[in-house]
This record gives sequence, structure tokens and C-alpha cells, in this order.
Amino acid sequence: MTTAAAEAAADDEIVVSNTPIRDSIAKAIGIKREAVNIVDAISSDTIGRFPDQTAAAALTRIPAVAVQRDQGQERYIQVRGAPSRWTNVAFDGVNVVGAEDRIFRFDSVPATVVSTLELNKTLTPEMPGEALAGRVNIKTFAPLDNQGLHINADAGLGFVDLGNGPVRSYGGRISWANDRIGILIGGSKFNFNQQTDNYEPRFNAGGMTQVRFAKYDIVRQSNAAIVKLQWQASDSSRITATGLYTAFLDAEQRNQYTFNFAGAASGTRSNTNGDLVAVPVTGLFQDSNYATRNRLAVLHGDHEFSDWKIGWDIAYSKATFSQDLPLVNQTTSSADALLRPSLTFVAGEAGTPVITLFNTVRDSSGRLVRGTQRSALDQTAFTSENLVIFRQRFDQDEKFAKFDVARDWSSLGADAKFTFGFQYNDRTFKDRGNEAILRPDGTAGTLLFRPTAAQLNLPWTPTQLITQESALGRINVGFDVNFVDNPAIRSQVDAILAAANAANAAGGTFAVPRPDPSLTNSVDEKILAAYFTNTWKWSRHTLMIGLRVERAEVDAAGAARIGAVLTPINLSSRNTQYFPSVHYGFDATDELKLRAAFITGTARPSFTDQRATVTINDAAGVETVSGGNPALKPERAWGVDLSAEWYFAPASLLSAGYFYRGVSNVLFDSTTVVGDNRFNFGGVDRSDYQFSTTLNGGDGYIHGAEVAYTQPFTFLPGALSGFGFQGSLAIIDSEFDTGAGRKVPFAGTSKWVTNAALYYEKYGASLRLSWQRRSSWTDEVSPGAAAGDLIWEAQQRLDFSARYDINKYVTLYADATNLTDERGLRYQGSRAAPFELEYFGRRFLFGVRARY
Repeated sequence: MTTAAAEAAADDEIVVSNTPIRDSIAKAIGIKREAVNIVDAISSDTIGRFPDQTAAAALTRIPAVAVQRDQGQERYIQVRGAPSRWTNVAFDGVNVVGAEDRIFRFDSVPATVVSTLELNKTLTPEMPGEALAGRVNIKTFAPLDNQGLHINADAGLGFVDLGNGPVRSYGGRISWANDRIGILIGGSKFNFNQQTDNYEPRFNAGGMTQVRFAKYDIVRQSNAAIVKLQWQASDSSRITATGLYTAFLDAEQRNQYTFNFAGAASGTRSNTNGDLVAVPVTGLFQDSNYATRNRLAVLHGDHEFSDWKIGWDIAYSKATFSQDLPLVNQTTSSADALLRPSLTFVAGEAGTPVITLFNTVRDSSGRLVRGTQRSALDQTAFTSENLVIFRQRFDQDEKFAKFDVARDWSSLGADAKFTFGFQYNDRTFKDRGNEAILRPDGTAGTLLFRPTAAQLNLPWTPTQLITQESALGRINVGFDVNFVDNPAIRSQVDAILAAANAANAAGGTFAVPRPDPSLTNSVDEKILAAYFTNTWKWSRHTLMIGLRVERAEVDAAGAARIGAVLTPINLSSRNTQYFPSVHYGFDATDELKLRAAFITGTARPSFTDQRATVTINDAAGVETVSGGNPALKPERAWGVDLSAEWYFAPASLLSAGYFYRGVSNVLFDSTTVVGDNRFNFGGVDRSDYQFSTTLNGGDGYIHGAEVAYTQPFTFLPGALSGFGFQGSLAIIDSEFDTGAGRKVPFAGTSKWVTNAALYYEKYGASLRLSWQRRSSWTDEVSPGAAAGDLIWEAQQRLDFSARYDINKYVTLYADATNLTDERGLRYQGSRAAPFELEYFGRRFLFGVRARY
């Protein structure tokens, strides 16, 4: 049975009640139990309520799934310790490519549009082979499956305690269907305003070299809209048209100060303390916007003709990522060292420095020395300002077509089902390139605000835009500092840029932000797949054997930059891959199910890694090439899964499983020798140049075990019967050969991933206290020694949610996130070298839901 059929079967078994958590769990268990492959699911309850605000938050409840957060918010997932790029994503079975270079942002999918999340941990041949870790299928609501008029709406308001910013949530969904036509319209908006404390030290052999203190003020939104039309042309034919839009928007202000300890005029420093005179300080101020958008249009059909079943999809999707990031950079005077502060520091929380500031003066002999102590940073002591610009956009367009044919028949004394099909993906990735500060003639320049504003007769007053609002937070930095009015600075920046561009149009020579053509590139990827399966079902045995074949054609276009000269590059690659798989299930008893699977898969290089754009340095003694590598091979994997599942009571499950994935051609950032003539432009032999790029390394593996247990304690007496528990534990290990003599874990592998939730449902109330923890993991692997690896400290999260049904139409709810105010800590090589310490606060939301 497919997961779609399993979900329908699960719906038939559940009676609508005031136990939404138990209903959701029972529905997900039904999907898992009936699927031919190994699947875990998160489902809405029988009246359409999904248990979390976003898909990212929900997926953390699945065994062996770890979440990666950005400033405290769930964003990416790592399945079974694998890198995020190894997880493939689909909406209603239609593949989509993540906007961030194949990586999908699950915080861009609000709960309003989600009916079920299915994580396929073992792939069947009708699924794309490009998912080494698993495939998440995000299923949206189908109005024909729930006839009549149905309305769901919710509104919530709350706050984030770090900065006391508001949290707002609005959403609604309306559907109507009879036995022939179904219509659904839905939309949602979830946003919050949060401050984030960020502290980043750096070290070398002489001790701490610098520390960066940043205060972020962010407003984030997750928006969605869906329209679905269904036509049941006959009892054996259904056509569905779906339009879906999701977006994640991030408006971000940053106040940042960097203390350059290594640039001090004199003094001593170590990893844990220092006494320094005249330390250079750089301020950086940002008022920026990031946007991730996904658009999907799908036409889907299901038809039955006698013993034949036909399914088809025609789809178009577009994913975009853009950033508008102007950074105003202010530097303390190098000519007047008296403007620089002197300071002492000692190691504080997690080894980050607590700084005591002093004035800088000269003694009787003219030497710079430490003067009187001061409580606050002198935010007016900056004498030069320039612009650093990061404007970038990625566009990914995909055309998708799929055709399936299935037929039931008898084979080997069993009921059997034979399926074959074809799938075509045509993807185009375009990197519009970063902007650079360029003069009208195209040469590089610098935009210095003070002289530029003076020439244009415009105001430039950043030191007059310091507010009286403290920028201090959870981290003890040791001194006082206030927010700067970043939007006001941005307004002055925009006025100066507009005037400079107008002056250039009239023959001026101002350096202004412009697209850098050397960074523009594109990748076209076409994949044609064919697949077949045959499934046999005896009384207690199920066996599926199948094969998928994929032919991929990749064409990359970019340019080689040699000094100021650009030379076009066009490179192509072709490969054909075969993906056999076997899935076996055995119903040992009516409650105990045993499974085994053999699978194969691939992970294609990111579009950025495959770009043809490179920079070449022909200087004697340097001779280097850096950039993309269209010659990369896809990573390949084979694996086995073994599991036992005991369905011992309604809405209850105890399961245990083991998995192994052997991986070859592991992708890794490193440096090698070019080795061929691909960059021999202008008759220069560059075959022996050092090439810094992404390479295929050696072999690797990921393996582990996972245990899950869930049960409502309905056997307890009286009020205690409302309690229930849901939890899982995964133990994971991984390793790969970098090809440079090092064996390291894959980025994202936590040895332990734990989830636990205690819930209570009775008397109209539904309460849940959930805890998640993942042990430390490597975030970035250094091409050199282990001392350069970036590692995240173990992270845990405690959340609480409450629902109370006033009646069958209205529910009150409250959500509390990160109750224990957990931090994020990243270090380089060892905890003696902290790399980043971050606090983002708790979040609270209170609201009401209505349904009809």
C-alpha cells in the first residue's frame, strides 16, 4: 500500500474527538504501518490542526532528525546525521529544489498549508534517486477528501523576551466539496521581532586576536498561500490543480563592533586575558533584507481503466533567494591613536572576553598608555566610513513531468502489482552575481561617504544617529553601548547612492555599487528517469523489487577572470546512474512488523559548486585558480535498513531500527592541482596551478540505530488516563576520507539525537511539554588540520503548548518556545577557542482558533 492509501486508511480508523495530539499520532502511525518502505510521518488531526507553526518545527519530532537553527529559529533538517543537502523535498509528490542552492528551508512552509509531512527514509523507485538521507513529501489538503463546507481560522499575538518584540500569527483555510468538485483556498502569515546577541572571538598562536560584538534586531515572516481545485470526473478519474506560494522574509538590522587586539599599539594578550593599549575598533551598521520564495503550479491526474491505473503530473516551480545587504563600515582613526580605546579583558562565559575600557593617553615621555577607565564605548570616535555591499540573487526554475502506469496481477502465488513510469526534470540555476563598488569605467573603487557626501552637498551624520536605547543583552561584554538608528543611516546611504548614480549619468566618476559580471553564472541540469517496480504480497510477506535509471546532463556557463579580463567558459558533463532497491516486510504477528531494505541513491553537487566561474592569478610564485568545478561527480551511496515495529495498542508504537549508508565520491572543499588544459586561456599553461574548489574526496559511511516509543496512558484510572508519551533516541556515527589524509565526520552528524514529549488530553484541554536535544556536531570541516574545524556545542530545547476547546467551534491556545533560554555556542577545534556565542531569547504566542 502506498503512503497515500495508508493515510486514507488511517483517516477511516480515527474518530474525531477532543484529543488532537493522540489523533495526529494515530494517523501518522497508520501511515507508517501500511507503507511498503520505511516512513515516519507528522500529521494534522482529524479536524485539520497541525501540531506546529512550521514544517521545520514539526520535523524535529521524527526519530533521528536533528534541526539546525538560525538565531534560534528552526530552519534546516539533518536526517540521520547527514548533511542538509542530502534530503530531497517534494510537495504532493512533485519535486522542488531548495532556493538556497538545493538546500530547502523548512521554515518557509507554515503549518496552514500542511496536511501531512512524510519522511521516506528508504526510497522506492518512483522517487528521485537524489536523496541519500531521505525524502520529505509535504502533503497539502485535498478538499474532495472532506466534503461539505469547512472553515479554519486562527489569530495569535505574543512576544519575544529578548527585546520584547511582538509575535503575530494569522491564518485561514476554507474548503468546499461535493462528490464531483472541490475547492480550497488558504493563507497564513507568521512574524516576530527579535533581538539576538552575538559574540565572536578569534585566535592565533599568540592568543586572542579580535572579538566581534554584534546586536541584531530582526523581523522575520513566514507567509503562504494555496489554491486547490479538484474535479472528480468519474468514480475512476480525478484531476487536481494546485497553486502554492511560500515565502520567508527577513528584515535585519545589525550594530556591530570589532576590537582588533592584534593591532594594538602595545600590550600583552593570551587566549584568556589581555592588557592592550590603543586598540583599533571597527563599527559596522546594516539595514538589510533577505527573501526566500517558492512558487509551485501543479496539474495532477489519477485514472483507472479496467486493471490499469495511470497517474501523471505536469508542474512548474520557481525558487528565489535574494539579499540586499549594504554594510556601512566605520573605522577609528589610524592617524590619531588617542581616539582608540585601551582595554583589559578576561575570559567570561564559554571563554568569550569580558572587556574593561579605558581612555588612551600619552605619558610624559610621549608613549601611548592606558588612561582613566570609562564605562561605555565612545561610539563617536570614528573618522572614516565606507560602503561594503552584498546584493545577490539566485533564481532556480524547474519544469517537471511524470507519468506512472500500474497494474494488479498474480505472480508466484501472490497478489502482485507492477508499476513503471518516466520522469523529466529541467532545471535552470542563475546566479546574478554579487554587486561590487565600481567606477563608471568598470574598475574597482571605494565609496568613502564623507568626501562623497560633501561633493554632492548631502548630509552624512552617522555619529549623530546614536540612540539612547541600550544594545546590551544576555552576554556580558563588559561595557555599555547603545543602538544606532540603522534605518536613518540607510536613508542617508540611499540618498548618496541615488545622487552619485545621477552624477555618473552626466559624466561623473563616482564609485558606486554595480553588478560584477565576473561573478555571474548559470547551470542547466536536465534529468530523464525511467523506473519500474513489482510488489508481491502474500499473507504475511510483502516484497518490492525495483530499478530506477537516471540520465543527467549538466551545462555550466561562466567566466574566467584574469586580472580585469573576462574569458567566457562553457563546460558540460553527462552521466547515467542506476538505482536498484529491495524492500521486504514481514507481519510476524498482527501487532509485530519486521522490515528490511536495500537501497541506492545519489546527491548531486550544489549549483554553486558546479559553476564555471573562476578567478585566475598568473602572478609569479602565486599561480592559482579558485572557483567552481563543473567536473564534479555526484556522491553515490548504497545502504541497508533493518527495523522492528510493535503496534501494541491504539495510537501506540515501540520500534527499533538500524541503518547503514556507504558513500563514495564525497564532496569536500579543498585544493589540488588543475591537472588538465581547461584553463589554458591565452596560450598560458595552467595545468600545474593550485586549484581551490570543491572536489570529490574518498569514501565514507553513516550508520546508526534509532528507537521510538509512543503511547497514550489510557489504561490509567480517572484523570490520569489523559497522559501520554512520545519519544525517540538515535545513536549515529559517520566518517569520510577527505582525500588529504584526514578522516572526519560528515557535517551535521550528532552522535545522539533525542526527542521526548509528555502530553495530557482530557476535559477539553490538550497540553504538551516537548524536549529536544542533539549532541555536539561538526558544522564545517577544515581542509587542513582538525584545529580548524568548526563545531557546535550540544543544543537542547524545551517547549510548551496548550490548547483548550471552549466548544466544538472555538479553541484557545498558548505556545512557549525555548523556555530554558538556551544559547548557541560554536568553537574552532576545541572549546578553548570559542568561535561564536549567541542568545536569542524565549518566544511566547497566545491566540484563538475557530473552525466550522
